[in-house]
Amino acid sequence: MVKNKKNKTKVILIVILAFLIAVSSGFAFVYKTYLNGLKPTSEVSESTAFVVDEGITMDELINKLYEEGFIKDVKVAKVYVKLNKINDYYAGNFILDKNMGVKIIFDTLSDVNKAYRDEVSVTIPDGSWAKDAAAYIAEKTNLTAEEILHKWNEVDYIYKLIDKYEFLTEDVFKSEHCYLEGYIYPETYSFYTNTTVEQVTEKILDHQNVIYQKYKEQIANSGFTVHEIYTLASVILFEVSNEEDMYLVSSVFHNRLKDGWKLQSSVTICYALYNYDSWIDCETNPHIDSAYNTYRVEGLPIGPVSNTNEMALKATLNPAKSNYYFFVNNIRTGKAYFAETYEQHQRNVRKHLN
Repeated sequence: MVKNKKNKTKVILIVILAFLIAVSSGFAFVYKTYLNGLKPTSEVSESTAFVVDEGITMDELINKLYEEGFIKDVKVAKVYVKLNKINDYYAGNFILDKNMGVKIIFDTLSDVNKAYRDEVSVTIPDGSWAKDAAAYIAEKTNLTAEEILHKWNEVDYIYKLIDKYEFLTEDVFKSEHCYLEGYIYPETYSFYTNTTVEQVTEKILDHQNVIYQKYKEQIANSGFTVHEIYTLASVILFEVSNEEDMYLVSSVFHNRLKDGWKLQSSVTICYALYNYDSWIDCETNPHIDSAYNTYRVEGLPIGPVSNTNEMALKATLNPAKSNYYFFVNNIRTGKAYFAETYEQHQRNVRKHLN
């Protein structure tokens, strides 16, 4: 009996010891994982701007830090801020480095003196090209036009934007000069002077999304894809700038598309040329070999030829009812004159284009 008791006691002690070892090993593993999660994401210095938006929650802030590559582990970061009772952080533009650990990152975000809040206004005019928009942004921020355009043509980044914004589709990859051409909404924006291409781009696209949501149902019922609507709107805006003419120009293009005519819009040649001295270059190159040249291609060009505004979108979706198939702009006033027949159009050309 005594021997059996001793054996049982020995077994129990072994089980307890094994349990303690397992718990100790598990704790050591968890602690090691925790310490590793606090380390920098990179050993190489890579400074970049990081924006903390007004009203952002701690969970949202940690997720953003993870998505932008500043922290390794969301759960570890959440445990760290709870253990250290970190509740204060400031809205603003910070400079973070990917060789910063979690502690230094939160020390930085908790220091009001490190929050840069200098902002500038950047106006992107109606009908601008993406390369022009990039230049306007570069004039007043730390960014260069080259890095902006490079990002706007970065396939992986564009796919991320497609996942985020429903008005963007894979059709944008048809564009020859810039994948975001047509979607850089013309407006006056407030940007941080020290910013990133992603922050600038997504602020612009957030505004574009507000406009898109107003016409989403109409676009879906138009018989055209989103990309086609934005493409046609970009041509209309490039052709005329006043609202009344836009609805009539829209009717001309809708009539031509419906009856299988080529659009024959000279502004699409301007975009095909991409660099030109005057409107005469656009009028005198109808044979240029380009998928944008609507004197050669059937239907719409492959993508937008300018960045369109809400007025042009409305006109595209709500064309005036007319029998017009032609128009010409007076070169002095910009006023458009419309015609039902080619003979009438030729008279308008002689009268208003000289």
